[in-house]
Amino acid sequence: MTRNIYALLVGIDEYISPVPPLKGCVNDIMAVKEYLQQRVSEDGYQLHLRTILNQNATRQAIIDGFRQHLCQANSEDVTFFYFAGHGSQEEAPQEFWSLEPDRLNETLVCYDSRSPGGWDLADKELAKLIAEVAVNNPHIAMIMDCCHSGSGTRGDLEAETAVRKAPIDRRKRPLNSFIFSLAEASQLSASRSLEANPTGWNFPRGKHIFLAACLDSELAKEYNGDGQPRGVFSYFLLDTLKKANGSLTYRDLFKRTHALVRSKVTDQSPQIEATILSELDQPFLGGAIAQHNPYFTVYYHPQYDWVIDGGAIHGLPQPAGNETTLLALFPFDTPNEQLRQLSAAIGEAQVLEIMPQLSKVQISGIDNLTPEITFKAVVISLPLPPKGVLMSGEAAGLELVRTKLLSASSANQPSLYIREVATPETAEFKLLAHDGKYLITRPADDRPLVASIQGYTDATALQVIQRLEHITRWTNIVELSSPATSRIQPDAVQMFIYQEGQQLQDTQIRLEYRQENGKWKSPTFKVKLKNTSQEPLYCALLDLTERYAVSAGLFDGGGVWLQPQQEAWALGGREIYATVPEKLWRQGMTQMKDVLKLIVSTAEFDATLLEQEELDLPSRLVKQASRGKGTLNRLMNRVLSRNLVAMPEEEELYDDWIASQIVITTVRPQ
Repeated sequence: MTRNIYALLVGIDEYISPVPPLKGCVNDIMAVKEYLQQRVSEDGYQLHLRTILNQNATRQAIIDGFRQHLCQANSEDVTFFYFAGHGSQEEAPQEFWSLEPDRLNETLVCYDSRSPGGWDLADKELAKLIAEVAVNNPHIAMIMDCCHSGSGTRGDLEAETAVRKAPIDRRKRPLNSFIFSLAEASQLSASRSLEANPTGWNFPRGKHIFLAACLDSELAKEYNGDGQPRGVFSYFLLDTLKKANGSLTYRDLFKRTHALVRSKVTDQSPQIEATILSELDQPFLGGAIAQHNPYFTVYYHPQYDWVIDGGAIHGLPQPAGNETTLLALFPFDTPNEQLRQLSAAIGEAQVLEIMPQLSKVQISGIDNLTPEITFKAVVISLPLPPKGVLMSGEAAGLELVRTKLLSASSANQPSLYIREVATPETAEFKLLAHDGKYLITRPADDRPLVASIQGYTDATALQVIQRLEHITRWTNIVELSSPATSRIQPDAVQMFIYQEGQQLQDTQIRLEYRQENGKWKSPTFKVKLKNTSQEPLYCALLDLTERYAVSAGLFDGGGVWLQPQQEAWALGGREIYATVPEKLWRQGMTQMKDVLKLIVSTAEFDATLLEQEELDLPSRLVKQASRGKGTLNRLMNRVLSRNLVAMPEEEELYDDWIASQIVITTVRPQ
């Protein structure tokens, strides 16, 4: 039986004045559209797409999209609504005040919303539309990359980066302008509790799953992804989906997306809601995303020369400078189980250009290439390009940093971690030289990531470079994601969090101090890993703190082998203490976040080589080690020696691996 997938994709960059324009919304929607077209399984699924962009995304067009398109879905079908554009609020009619304590409706801003006679699409109107779709009980998923909060906007932020929030509509909206009656309004309203609905959107009680870009009190920001404007949330959500071999569960999709967004921008925390929490453990879009082979096919293309049948839609990253994806080539008749053994490889290929569905490659090590030959290829290394740093401020301080940057790596070569860039869109960090001190921030705002560095000297300029490289190493680990050809399933090793004997099912884990005998006691938890696959797997669990420290100490030696169906407890099953340090707490910090990064591999690796101390502390000294050129090994070599090493002489294996992560927030009240 064929299941239908009805998708309604709405993206708006161009708005009628006075609503400010955006840059990345159409890019987001086109990326989602391309992903669905390429990755929805043709075996048992039929995709029906309706895409509405810019001036076509009127209020009536979106309503018609629900009623004419999504309402076709039956009980075995899937409906998917994705919105990228401005969110906002509007004054609620007096009849709704009992439902809206703040007397404001949450809204989507349509192309014509603020024109004379036009109105936003209110959350209760969306609730009615969703209820109409739900009549036949399809699988309903919604994703919205916008914000609507009426509070907490920082003036300096909006001046420097685009946020997806339009001004509150203060016009008096008549009751008859809504698509429902007053009698229906209370029936459509779900809980107004921010605990139950942290996004602030008021959707129906009917079964659905909803992912949102941010909390009710936050702003959804835009970001430069792969050289074009994108929503931060949309970019990393799509990045996570592309790099998964088949469907992720909603819970796992959210975990990685949330962790990456939190590592990139301040004050934006993606949210996930479901009317039935167990629904979060089902596959994204009901399992419609097809698995791909654990290898790529290399063949001759009459237009592009040699290519592989994988591109951006399959999660392959664009080359950056000298950094690119490397592949090992095997005869096409090589059994899949031998593709991990590099001794069987007959050549290599490096990616020259990433296209949506194909990538151009340059083949080396193979003579007598003819257009009739095809190969199997597996990824042995992903690029780790340097992060861009935007520099501004006092010339005296910046020139010292620029000089140090050119000789920061071994043999007086430029830094492998960071490079100067000219625009905020290409920058990961910003360096400000102001009033005789250095500040390291994100490009979107001037909030320091670490303590300022006083004075302009050779020593302080070198310290700036060291701190930027330190933060970049931490960022590289947070961003580490599964290779596009990994044959290890995303849930091959499951991570369970327990507190006081109870498993925590929340998608965002929040641990709070509590008072005992008049004193605040820090919370504790336990972590268990379980290998659910049919092969032995090596597991490392890293703790990445907000102060840019990395620790591999949760398992002796940095990791543990797990046989099929075997379990292992971090710290041998002892309690793990989550703390907000006394010194920081006394300075007013009440929350600390930790990213728990799980790396699962078919081969053992030394995760302790990834460790680093908190900033402003002496660097951890660790022994050198011979490593191969797989991504994990290159990452560890770069942390150690800041230089790449050659393949050791002994036989190498292609180390298949995957990565996942969760975020834990520890709260210590003042």
